[in-house]
Amino acid sequence: MTHRSVQLIREGEHLAEVPVELEDVGEWGASMGYAEIAKLDRVRRALRAGNIRGALEEAKVFRLVPEGGDEVPVLGFGEDPQKPIER
Repeated sequence: MTHRSVQLIREGEHLAEVPVELEDVGEWGASMGYAEIAKLDRVRRALRAGNIRGALEEAKVFRLVPEGGDEVPVLGFGEDPQKPIER
């Protein structure tokens, strides 16, 4: 059985809502398949490269406006850059 969910990705001043499908794996709960993980990786790479149109192909993208005039960090949530998934 599959469940629909939304994963959020924040990169700089953009936030993407990425629809994903989670597969039921029994007692352990829901799990995300390789295709869904690859989709998240594609959206993240597109946002990091400034390719908003590319990210819009698979996600809903929002531009964040900070309150109080603070600068938005370059990476989302203070993360280190991630290596792409290799298969």
